[in-house]
Amino acid sequence: MPNTSRSTSHATSWLVAGLLFAAAPGTAFAQGEMPFLRVRVDEARNRALLDIPSGQLNKEFLHSVTLATGYGNSALDRGQTGPSGIVRLERRGNRVLMVRDNMMARAPKGDAANQRAASEAFPRSIVASLPIEKDSAGTIVVDASSVFLADAYGVADLLRAGGSAGGTAVAAAGVGNYRVDAARSYLDGERTRAFPRNAEVHAVLTFVSDGGGRGRGGVAPDPRALTFELHHSLVVLPDISGYRPREYDPRFGYGGTQFFDLSKGFDGDYRGGFINRWRLVPKDPAAYARGELVEPVTPITYYLDPGIPAPYREAFREGGNWWAKVFEAAGFRNAFRVLDLPAGADPMDARYNMLMWVHRTGPGPSVGPSYTDPRTGEIVRAVVRMDAWRSLIDYNLWAGAVPAAGANGPNLAADVFAMARRRQHTAHEIGHTLGLQHNYIASAQGRSSVMDYPFPLITLTDAGTPDLRDAYRTGPGAWDTLAIRLGYTWYPDAAAEQRGLASIMKDGIAKNIRFINDTYADASGSIPFVTRWDEGATPFDAVSRSVKVRRVLIDKFDERAIQPGEPMALLNMRFAHVYLHHRYSLEAMAKYVGGMDFTFALRGDGQAPTTVVPVADQRRALGALLDALAPSELVVPERVQRLIPPPPPGFNTAQTWIEGASTPFDAITLAGGLATEVVGYLLDRERTARLVQFAASDPKALTLHEVMDALVSRTWGAALPRTSAERAVMRAVQRATLDKLLDIAGDAQALPDVRATAIRHVQLLDARLAKVVSPDAAYIAHVAAARVDIERLLDGEDVPAARPRFPVIILPWP
Repeated sequence: MPNTSRSTSHATSWLVAGLLFAAAPGTAFAQGEMPFLRVRVDEARNRALLDIPSGQLNKEFLHSVTLATGYGNSALDRGQTGPSGIVRLERRGNRVLMVRDNMMARAPKGDAANQRAASEAFPRSIVASLPIEKDSAGTIVVDASSVFLADAYGVADLLRAGGSAGGTAVAAAGVGNYRVDAARSYLDGERTRAFPRNAEVHAVLTFVSDGGGRGRGGVAPDPRALTFELHHSLVVLPDISGYRPREYDPRFGYGGTQFFDLSKGFDGDYRGGFINRWRLVPKDPAAYARGELVEPVTPITYYLDPGIPAPYREAFREGGNWWAKVFEAAGFRNAFRVLDLPAGADPMDARYNMLMWVHRTGPGPSVGPSYTDPRTGEIVRAVVRMDAWRSLIDYNLWAGAVPAAGANGPNLAADVFAMARRRQHTAHEIGHTLGLQHNYIASAQGRSSVMDYPFPLITLTDAGTPDLRDAYRTGPGAWDTLAIRLGYTWYPDAAAEQRGLASIMKDGIAKNIRFINDTYADASGSIPFVTRWDEGATPFDAVSRSVKVRRVLIDKFDERAIQPGEPMALLNMRFAHVYLHHRYSLEAMAKYVGGMDFTFALRGDGQAPTTVVPVADQRRALGALLDALAPSELVVPERVQRLIPPPPPGFNTAQTWIEGASTPFDAITLAGGLATEVVGYLLDRERTARLVQFAASDPKALTLHEVMDALVSRTWGAALPRTSAERAVMRAVQRATLDKLLDIAGDAQALPDVRATAIRHVQLLDARLAKVVSPDAAYIAHVAAARVDIERLLDGEDVPAARPRFPVIILPWP
């Protein structure tokens, strides 16, 4: 846990026997408080020497690696948590081995022989061999350079793979292999320090490429030499004698430390695990038992990165401190706090839980990871990374509403709007580091949790202008309170804990306070209320509201969405949010079709395991989705199209979010992309399978035939619009519909009944198109191309990748 009792104002270094040892002034150890390990820096030979007291041999400790400097994107971030695990140092002859046991297989309730059998069933890892330099006076000195001057994080692997994280590419594939150049790498003695319960080692590593580093010129001064800083923390493990791991329960909403429990009998499933949580123990257990609010022995403390500027600093502090109130529901007063980092303290020091300020070359996610004790699931450190770009996206959302706001402008200032989002954002990411998972049903339960992904709740005033005052929640909700009670309520013994948690969970179920995590929030999901970035009691409410707001924002959109003197091309990214204002609510609406609600029920807890969505709601949702495909809903006003030029020289083209097949603003591709999304929701492989399955047991169910018939009738069967703009959009919608029909008709992984139904509707469409007669030459050509693609499918010659598609516009997260 963080320890602020010692000043760490400045680092001082001094030479000892020709070696450089670094420590912090003001950290003089009290009697009996010598560091459990020391790392010394031999600058002359570029080595790391580790002093190991004999009493530390064969004793386990935690070794974690954090990336201290980034690459400008979310794959390699400043402050990014990396490998972590329990290791021990074993002497073998003239060397010391660093050994890591396999914590994924255990027999915690077995006898010694059972535990040994479980351990020997899986490999352990010897992660380093350290030659002994000196052995005297009860201390072994080893050369640990192979640990601290190596790529312990895996930077080279990420660079080599050309991987990505959060949608941000690390590098172009085939750039070349990067490796550590020892001659250009060293230990930073100023940031290599020793404390009684942790040792901190800071390495500066330069990676060179045999491929010349092509494609990285905009990221590093010299792409042939990429220098990163890695920070190692060696930390004494918590004393587990006073800590009771809390058994994993899928209803609690916590992340967990999972393992194979090989001590279970044949009536189990060998699955074991604990929820991840901090250790909170009341100072006064007797007062706690009486129901009084009691301070914990050690509060959970987070520190603000000094690099966080105003006004973010106070927004982060306020949002983070929302949790202090929540912990009162678990019986603790002053259990959580967000403080400024002490002057001179190293944010990489394992004693400090950090809120880091992260810059990148483009948008990316904020992240709330933590390091845990794999023996128990106890959280021992957190390093939250808050992305600086998110507020630019928030501003785009705000600015898109400016033209519709009237002469006095929006009824909420831009900075107030953005900081309201960042307060909730901070609470969300800290929530992860308290152990909590996402809860994507919260938005449909009165904003019951900060662990949902919020879209700004924008309504219309009586005057028809956008109202931004309730865009984001202003504190935690009912689920947050329930989850913290389940995770952090303290009990004196196991029996009391079992009874207490059962009672809390029963109360939550009775109040219908629900939790559904990431796995079921994707577009293929079956619960309409479980969708990212939606807001509203039901998707019907969300669609009704967002469609009306979207229409006002589109009809009023003009150059007032940017500042005087800014490039008009910036209107591109502002209009993108306006045009797609309803997209997430449409995704939620689609989940009614073939929808099924469910809970993470346990036998005897009273929850309904599954409930098929009422057929009336499924048909109503289908109609609403088809309404959204009407050309009048998708067309972009001509005046808006003429406002948006291509980006000027020197402009960040990554901010040109609406791209198309032509240089001018491409309204047809924009409409086709949204249509592709909506039709894709309806004809999703999992959704179509559910429609077939539900119809097999309910003769009144909405059928796949009915869905496809309605889709084709409302797109290919609709009358041609009067305007050329709407006719062009209609063709885009029809093309998107045909492509998805062809895709699923040829999908080898779809249910046979799904493929059969799709093939039949393709044949029916072909017969319909054979009768088309029109004076519109573009439409006749469009029909001819469609029939060629249908013929290829029916002849078994369709190549889906060869068919042109409308790209779906991917916007940065709001």
